[in-house]
Amino acid sequence: MMCGGTGASQPADAVVQEICQKIRDQFIEKSGLNTDLFVPISYKTQQVAGTNFFIKAHIGDNKCVHLRVYRMLPHQQEALRLDKFLLDKTMEEEVVYF
Repeated sequence: MMCGGTGASQPADAVVQEICQKIRDQFIEKSGLNTDLFVPISYKTQQVAGTNFFIKAHIGDNKCVHLRVYRMLPHQQEALRLDKFLLDKTMEEEVVYF
């Protein structure tokens, strides 16, 4: 990973699954899209003053969303924040910095 860039794409693990569970309500509120399926597929990270997670999540059929979730440093009060998302992505599209 280059300084300030994102790391390589990795398959979703237990940490990313937990992040998606915790920010699901934020996603529904901000996007207006209520989906029963919200399963992380892959992710990349970027180290900042905390960590940005760029997550590809499957929401049904061949549809995905890309999420940018900020995990704050441990001493900060709010743990996770959904900063941005991209709708209308496919299973084939790789998640990238946005």
